[in-house]
Amino acid sequence: MRYVARDFKGNITKMVAASAPDATEQIYKENPELIAFVMEGGSQAALSAYFATSDAELVWGIEDLVNVLIDKGMVLLTDFPEPAREKLMRRRSIRATMARF
Repeated sequence: MRYVARDFKGNITKMVAASAPDATEQIYKENPELIAFVMEGGSQAALSAYFATSDAELVWGIEDLVNVLIDKGMVLLTDFPEPAREKLMRRRSIRATMARF
């Protein structure tokens, strides 16, 4: 979810990640109107916030893909360099902890 501000015509003028005094309307990041705002010259902050969210989602997707490949035996955890293994194991641990809440 993102929060947006609108002008008197109802056009999005600002997008932020958290509610702000001038941006209280919640909107899904997949909303075509929000995507158009970002793609058609939204502020640098709006573009950065949208891109950062996209990056985080992409990381989760890649992490899920790696786990599927490992689970199916198509790739071994030991195939990855030590720093990558450590990050994967740390994230697995964090996700397991999060799943308990």
